[in-house]
Amino acid sequence: MRNTIRTNRRGGALRRTAAAASLTLIAAAVPVALATPASASPSDCTAYLKGRGYTIGSGVKKACAAAANIPGPVGDDACWKELLDLHVKGDYAIKACGLA
Repeated sequence: MRNTIRTNRRGGALRRTAAAASLTLIAAAVPVALATPASASPSDCTAYLKGRGYTIGSGVKKACAAAANIPGPVGDDACWKELLDLHVKGDYAIKACGLA
């Protein structure tokens, strides 16, 4: 009988520990899941380039939109290549695409 009681107590402690761990993970995950995406946009990209003296035409807008609309480094790379083709200085292109 004592073995049964000890097993139940251990099982209860294990369940409480698992429940506490689950609640901790949920509490940590909720803010991440509900967070809004970064507030950067193609307009941040174009404003940066305009501030550096570049004319903002359809090509620049298209490049900045690529960085904003294609997730991850693929979008940044597409943006960067398009801006370089438009003769934007490399450092400026990298910074502008990172802002989009």
